[in-house]
Amino acid sequence: MATDAKTQVYYINLGGSVGDIGAMKFAWRGKKDAYKNIAEGLGVKLAKDTDSGLMFGANSPRPAEVRIGYTDANGNSKSAVRFCEPDKIGDVTTGGKINGKKIKIGASEYNINGVSIKSN
Repeated sequence: MATDAKTQVYYINLGGSVGDIGAMKFAWRGKKDAYKNIAEGLGVKLAKDTDSGLMFGANSPRPAEVRIGYTDANGNSKSAVRFCEPDKIGDVTTGGKINGKKIKIGASEYNINGVSIKSN
């Protein structure tokens, strides 16, 4: 009996020119639907079996990380960290491109309140 995969392969284009020509495809395996509803805003793409040139485990360069704020069902402020394409940071932080969309955490979805650049 086959079961559904619990993870997916995602990637972000780093560098390159117009149309991402010459870009490095930074790839990672993440939880299924971790980028549901927000992938486009963050510049994240779902990898296909036919994609070539995916680079796993690279420490440098790495995409930016953003902290996505949301309110849980009990009214507590929470956050989750996700990768973001460097060209999209202004759109999601000061531009609010994914505010009001939903982020999937576990089996639940929550409204996004705001996004900031992750600091260590």
